[in-house]
Amino acid sequence: MREIIFYTTPTGNAPVQKFLDSLSGKVSQKIVWVLNLIESVPMVPQEYFKKLKNSDGILEVSQKTP
Repeated sequence: MREIIFYTTPTGNAPVQKFLDSLSGKVSQKIVWVLNLIESVPMVPQEYFKKLKNSDGILEVSQKTP
């Protein structure tokens, strides 16, 4: 099982948490659903990731839900 840890600045600011808190309920639920999937399943299906353009293999988590 994995653990997702949001980045926190040395001064205690949590920009990812702040971003999630600013989203609408539906969008936030989708993101939390995918993060829970990443934490709980051994092999996350590739359909939940998208390669960022012009990156060196950096992936972003998609918001696709069943």
